[in-house]
Amino acid sequence: MNVISLCRYSLLVGLLNTCNAWSGTIPIAENGSVITVSEQSLRDAHASFKTQIVQPSLPEENEPLTPPEDIFSLISYPTALGNMAAYVTPDPKDGKRHPAVIWIHGGYGGISDGDYFWEPQPRDNDQSGSAFRQAGQVLMIPSFRGEDRNPGKYEMFYGELDDIESAYDWLAKQPWVDPGRIYLAGHSTGGTRVLLASEYGSKFRAYFSLGAVPDLKARVDLGDMSVPLPFAQNEQEFRLRSPAAFLPSIKNPTWYFEGEANFWDAFKNVDAFAKAEHLPLTVIEITNGDHFSIIAPVTELIAQKINQDTGDSCNIQFSEAELRAISQSLAK
Repeated sequence: MNVISLCRYSLLVGLLNTCNAWSGTIPIAENGSVITVSEQSLRDAHASFKTQIVQPSLPEENEPLTPPEDIFSLISYPTALGNMAAYVTPDPKDGKRHPAVIWIHGGYGGISDGDYFWEPQPRDNDQSGSAFRQAGQVLMIPSFRGEDRNPGKYEMFYGELDDIESAYDWLAKQPWVDPGRIYLAGHSTGGTRVLLASEYGSKFRAYFSLGAVPDLKARVDLGDMSVPLPFAQNEQEFRLRSPAAFLPSIKNPTWYFEGEANFWDAFKNVDAFAKAEHLPLTVIEITNGDHFSIIAPVTELIAQKINQDTGDSCNIQFSEAELRAISQSLAK
């Protein structure tokens, strides 16, 4: 029987605590580095630092396509830099307030590179976020600074965190949205933004990250970056873009999912640290899955849980049986 690799590191935690190895560090096995976990919050760290954007990463992008009006509206949401584009599920005109998800897509660049957000996608690589709207939830897919002819410069995992919060503020004001049930989810680079957003603030009821990286410098060291880095390449610039450095900043329920084929060993250390510090972060490795094949079944399960999450506070949990079912479906 295939078993999900979930919460299997209790022995490791005990050994690490015995030798006092968890004094605020996260080993990053992939490049042999060690991250010192900050006692300062990520928001305070941003407030005391100014990123240096030294070159563009993205080519000039087009404006977003006009989506089918029964699936999305193309809107502009206000930010400190000006209005930015987003796709949003239109008002169903049923007089109800619905749970909502902001989906942060993967890759580099905005939402103008195709129609995959509303066209059918292959199940083994469905990056559309469609599971949420198909479950009856309001879905918002925003673009950020420097993308899709939006104002500002692309900053790669930095100023975009403010844009995510601005998207939340706009969405929470819509009459067909339940402002107490807005969630943040994303995949790959979007998943990294989700983890950083969970450290930067606590506006969202819960955070769901698929396929994030724990340490941006380690990711760069592994090579094959598809766009140039826009920021000055020094330790602090990388650190402020690396979720592992600010784990104690997480205040609301947060989950990280990845398929075993692409799972970072560093996240085992992140998981152990989160457990030792009683942080609301759960790390889940999906056996038989990879970076892309997990998206459809995991987002479908998340969407199901969101519809059931109707209490005063988030009560979402993922059982081993549910996760095992995903693993078994991926093995077929």
